[in-house]
Amino acid sequence: MNLDLHPLQGRRTLYRWQQGTLEQHLRALLPHWGNEPLSISSQDLDSNASFVNYVRHHRLVDPSSGQTLNLVEKSIRKVAFIGSQEARFYRTADMLQGSEHFQYPACLGIIETPWESLVFTDFVSGKPPRMHAIAPQLARGIAELESLSHRFLESRPLHQAPLYWSMDFYRPWFLLRPRFNFARCLPELERLAQSDERFAGLADSFKAFEPLLARLGRAARRSPRCMSHMDYLRKNLFVDGAKLQLIDWSEVKVGRVGFDGGAYLGSLFRRKDMSLFLAAQKQFIETYSNALPAEFDADEALRNLHYMFLLNALFHCLRPETIAEYQDKERMPLLRQKYDYLLSLL
Repeated sequence: MNLDLHPLQGRRTLYRWQQGTLEQHLRALLPHWGNEPLSISSQDLDSNASFVNYVRHHRLVDPSSGQTLNLVEKSIRKVAFIGSQEARFYRTADMLQGSEHFQYPACLGIIETPWESLVFTDFVSGKPPRMHAIAPQLARGIAELESLSHRFLESRPLHQAPLYWSMDFYRPWFLLRPRFNFARCLPELERLAQSDERFAGLADSFKAFEPLLARLGRAARRSPRCMSHMDYLRKNLFVDGAKLQLIDWSEVKVGRVGFDGGAYLGSLFRRKDMSLFLAAQKQFIETYSNALPAEFDADEALRNLHYMFLLNALFHCLRPETIAEYQDKERMPLLRQKYDYLLSLL
């Protein structure tokens, strides 16, 4: 059973100075349950996101109705008592109201302690999609998400500006993350070239991306802001008829129009053969360009898409773990093919 809540609208945020039990948290969020006994079964779910302590699926019976509820509890560790951007995102009511292409898990509520944010959402299940096959659906959904969230951000009162400033992609705590700094991976490529002549000289060639990315980044910084999910992986999407369920906002940021498309294509480039990637890329860009509302400059959005694609693709294809994976699977010709494609974009 799904909770009867408006998508992305938490009913409440409760502040606690002490940590409590799951049952105490649920009773605080749903006070109409009173002291009725609760029967809860829990299961840990996989999560590798930064600062996430755990993610758990809870199955329980609503004592007031007798119906079965399925909830997800996510515990997000705080640094210097600062709440997570995911919790702040869920507290933003009505941002994505009216979405037609994506569905989002409803938020039951958020509990804040000095040490963690506890986010309670509806449990979403379904069939994971083939990521290259949903390129047109994703393109329409991302264009809609960007449009709705851009209008919302533009309408915010001045006193809320610090909240969105701290979530902005261009803050140092985001830009200093390894995956946005591919150059640190180039020494490994130089070592590879010493044992495999097919990769000789490539490290020097890739250095030319540093000034290009700097130019693209400066241009993107001046373009329209929107909320960017930034984590379009198979584990975060479920097929539900004509719509897609999009979950897990642990990487959410105030990004720029085009960023999410680049993140999706970068992930696809990392995991798929070139033929599947190129076909999906063509479909995505064509659909996305047509779906963008007139308020956005399509060329600017595609330039931002290119920027985010390069940031993701360069790091993930150059990092030592990727090189070792291709060596183990004896797929080095494909890796060289991907390097050639990336260098063709200079």
